[in-house]
Amino acid sequence: MNKYRIVFVLLTFWVFGSMHAQKVEIAPQFGYQVGAKYNYYGGYVKLKSSEQYGLTFGVNATDDITVEFMWAQQNSVVSIKDFQFYPQETELTDVVVNHYQIGGIHMFGYSDARPFAGLSAGWSTFNPENNRYDGTTTFTLGLTGGLKYFFTDRIGLRLQAQLLMPVSWGGVYIGGGGGGVTTGGSILQLNFSGGLVIGLGD
Repeated sequence: MNKYRIVFVLLTFWVFGSMHAQKVEIAPQFGYQVGAKYNYYGGYVKLKSSEQYGLTFGVNATDDITVEFMWAQQNSVVSIKDFQFYPQETELTDVVVNHYQIGGIHMFGYSDARPFAGLSAGWSTFNPENNRYDGTTTFTLGLTGGLKYFFTDRIGLRLQAQLLMPVSWGGVYIGGGGGGVTTGGSILQLNFSGGLVIGLGD
């Protein structure tokens, strides 16, 4: 477990401990992360689409507002197309992307099916498998929207779309022989996911 996950877990337990009388929701989720591309002069760097899985912890501050902590992991591939060094799109390395977000959602309505929208902030880590390329950690903002449907008071279904922005990819070296350049920039990441919601507490 790396230091970012340790911070995430400790913060989660601290909040849950201070709000033990509130209802807590745990939502394991699985979904799809849409690929993203950063264009630069001479080509582009692409983070390919892939599956995503993660976990969301929520504490109901009120009947309509939930404070949430989200972790999601994507195992993807970085590819590049550069007119000078890589005229055809070429895969550079596998990469593991972890997103950590802290924020809140506002739920609407009073039926078993409740739409929601939310804002969050946190960080993302990019760890290439090939050590020729640098990993990076960046500040990330998030927008979330979706629907919760509760079968019972304790069990429900959560469907959502989330936009993470900006996510900065850096330290990608492009070159060959005696020369090259290093490029990086900001990308937007959109994901769609779903999973069970398990309610605990009051």
